[in-house]
Amino acid sequence: MSDKQVRAQYTREFKQEAVRQVRSGQAIAVVAKVLGIPKASLGNWVRLSAKGELDGAGGGDKSIQV
Repeated sequence: MSDKQVRAQYTREFKQEAVRQVRSGQAIAVVAKVLGIPKASLGNWVRLSAKGELDGAGGGDKSIQV
C-alpha cells in the first residue's frame, strides 16, 4: 500500500468567503485557523483573488483558449 496524500479541494464559495474575511480586516493566520486551512493556501487565494484568478475545486472553472 502506498502512502499517497489526498489534496483538499475547496469550493469557489468557500475560498471567496475566506478571502472576504481577510479583506474585512481579519488576519490571515486567524481566518486560516478558524477555517482549518493552511495559512499559505489562504494567502494564495487572497493573491489570486486580487488578480481575478481565484477558481473553485479541481480547477474546472478555468477555460483555455486555443
